[in-house]
Amino acid sequence: MRITYVLIAATMCGIVGLSMADETGSQAKDQGKHATISASEFVKHAGADGLAEVEMGKLASQKGSDPQLKAFATKLVADHTKANDELKAIAAAKNLEVPTSAGMTQKAMMEKFQHQSGGKDFDEAFAKHMVKDHKDAIELFEKAAGDASLDADLRTFAKKALPTLRDHLKSAEALESRLST
Repeated sequence: MRITYVLIAATMCGIVGLSMADETGSQAKDQGKHATISASEFVKHAGADGLAEVEMGKLASQKGSDPQLKAFATKLVADHTKANDELKAIAAAKNLEVPTSAGMTQKAMMEKFQHQSGGKDFDEAFAKHMVKDHKDAIELFEKAAGDASLDADLRTFAKKALPTLRDHLKSAEALESRLST
């Protein structure tokens, strides 16, 4: 009888422990979902990323060989130039500094693409890179759009930009799939 009570107690402790572990894991996920970002950090990352997308788009327009990839690159340049201009205007009104060039990592990636010869290999690498870049951008913009502590104008900008970023991701994924076969 005593062994039965010990087993029941041990089982209950295990269940409570698992329940608490699951609750802690859920809380951690919720905190990650609602992470905050400062206005200057968002402007810095969004600005540098936007400038990099414009430069990469221009490069792909020149070096790309696939007509659909070139059309996508032209769309990237137009859409990201427009978004960059909107971000600059919002940031200026808030006295926030907007980057004037892409970040070091982005510059290194652009240099890699500049030294790569054009053609099918370039097209495949560019499409793959655009998938990664746009997944990262969507993550950043979703974080900003969902951050109630972020400036309302920047939050609105992020929300407004998300459909375009998602469209770019969808196009990049379609290109990557088609070009890699």
